[in-house]
Amino acid sequence: MLTIRDIAAKAGVSVSTASRALNNNPRISQATRDRIQKLAAAEGYLPNYNAKNLTAGEANAVGVVFPNAELSLPENPFFIDLLRGINTELVQRHYVLSVAISKTAADLLTNVKSMVVQGKIKRFVLFYAHQDDPIAAFLRDHHLRFVTIGQPVDSPQDMFVDNDNLEAGIGGASYLLDQLQVKHPVFVESEHEWAYERQRRQGYERVAANFNVAPLTCRLGDLDRVQRFVRQHPAIDGIMATDDFNGIEFYRLFREEYAVSHFPIVSFNQSLPAGLSDADLHSVNLFPEKMGAATVKLLFADREPLRTDTPGQISIPYEIK
Repeated sequence: MLTIRDIAAKAGVSVSTASRALNNNPRISQATRDRIQKLAAAEGYLPNYNAKNLTAGEANAVGVVFPNAELSLPENPFFIDLLRGINTELVQRHYVLSVAISKTAADLLTNVKSMVVQGKIKRFVLFYAHQDDPIAAFLRDHHLRFVTIGQPVDSPQDMFVDNDNLEAGIGGASYLLDQLQVKHPVFVESEHEWAYERQRRQGYERVAANFNVAPLTCRLGDLDRVQRFVRQHPAIDGIMATDDFNGIEFYRLFREEYAVSHFPIVSFNQSLPAGLSDADLHSVNLFPEKMGAATVKLLFADREPLRTDTPGQISIPYEIK
């Protein structure tokens, strides 16, 4: 790779002059700055931003922390779209991604500690907001900047990006009961009791009450328990699920018990390719790329002032199709 010394040699100036010229230092004449910058561009020179940041004790990298594999699937397309939005904003700031993925919570914490101590990473995005999370606690204790995807449960001072999950739950349930005319719905959620699932369930229950519908709920996890639930509720004629995978998993089990097809489902994240299931799937778009981009803007708000109605928080709208 071309170095600043190579540029200096080609321009016939000292390394310090070349460096000042590339950084638009007014001590160097405009003509010299223009000449050296033009030469650098023509040669394809890329500044070593990491070296610059490390002189201040910080790498030009942002740590992105996935939920541990015991709680979520790292290959979820929702996460990929979040990464895409994050990376777009980081490239503009000459930062790169550094990802932490581990099977267990203990291994994940070790990974993050290594990123901080050895990698000098001081900014993080957490793809979750868990109660009593040791990683968030570690980052707080060391006064490091981080943003969570999802509203924190036990630390309201943390910065976060999220959707209005209560309103999204109301919108999804209204679509299922009104537009799709489902009479006996079931709300399907994971076994983890995430905050966003509770909020979407609350929205569903509110709409169910307005339609005089019993707010039936099924929590996935234990297969035998879910299969018994399915057998006990043959009248179910529609599903609202906290994400696409949960909706399709319940539909698969329901279909094994009853001969149904083109079954109405309202779920979230737009994680599944079209045609994967014969269900009448309506997935709520949470705009994860926009969420990812917003996390970076919030993360760098200490350098780039950001105006929001609620400081430290950004809410992304949703869309149902």
